[in-house]
Amino acid sequence: MTLTRAEPENIEPMDIIRNSPAFGSLDETSLQEIEKLCSIRHFGSGETVFRQGEPGHTLVGLVAGKLRISVTSPSGRELNLNLIEPGEIVGEIAFIDGGLRTATGTAVERSECITIQRRPFFALMDRRPQISRHLLALLCERVRWTSQLVADSAFLSVPDRMAARLRDLAQMDEQPSQTEIHVRLSQQELADYLGVSRQVVNGYLREWQRNEQVRLSRGTITLLPGFGSQALL
Repeated sequence: MTLTRAEPENIEPMDIIRNSPAFGSLDETSLQEIEKLCSIRHFGSGETVFRQGEPGHTLVGLVAGKLRISVTSPSGRELNLNLIEPGEIVGEIAFIDGGLRTATGTAVERSECITIQRRPFFALMDRRPQISRHLLALLCERVRWTSQLVADSAFLSVPDRMAARLRDLAQMDEQPSQTEIHVRLSQQELADYLGVSRQVVNGYLREWQRNEQVRLSRGTITLLPGFGSQALL
C-alpha cells in the first residue's frame, strides 16, 4: 500500500473551515455565517498570495495547490519556513492583531484559496464571541509550531531536522509508518527549509536510500515502511 501526501482529493472550499482544528467544532450556524464571508481566489505558480511587511487584512485557507511561507531579512536573504498543503489555514497573525504580515506566502504551483476579510469577520465575532476562542486556538497552534521549529534548529542535527521535516510533511505521528508515503518535495526545497545546501541534503538522502529508508525520484521523496524506526545515520 502506498500513500501520496500533498495530493488530497475533492477538497471543497468550506472543508477548510469545517475540518480545521480551529473552527471544526463550531456550531452549524456559526459555520454557515463564516461561509458567507469566504471568497475564492486563484493564483498562478510563483504568484504572491500575501507579502511580508504589508497589512494583513485576510485569512487564507488553501483549497488546492501548495504555498511556500518565507521571510526576508533587511539584506535580502530569504529563508523558507514552511510548505502549506491543502486544508491548512495561514495568515492568522496579522489577521488577528491588524498589523503587518510577518512572512510572505507564494504559490509554488497553481493554487486555489479561500479568503476571509478581517472587518466583516470581526463584526461576526462581536455577534458570536465563541468564534474568538477558536481563532485564538489557531494562533496558539501556530505559536507552538514556531517554538518547535526554533527548538529543532537549536538542538537537532541536520539529519534529525531532515527526518523531522519529512515526518511533518508526510503527516506521520511518532510511530514509523507501515506504508510507503510519497512526499512531493524537491531536494532543493528541502534544503531551503533547513537552511543548508542541496549537496548536504543529497548526501544524507543517498545514505538513507542505501539503508532502504527512502527512495528518491525527481521531485519526490518516498518514505519507505519503517522510516525512522531505527537510527537513520
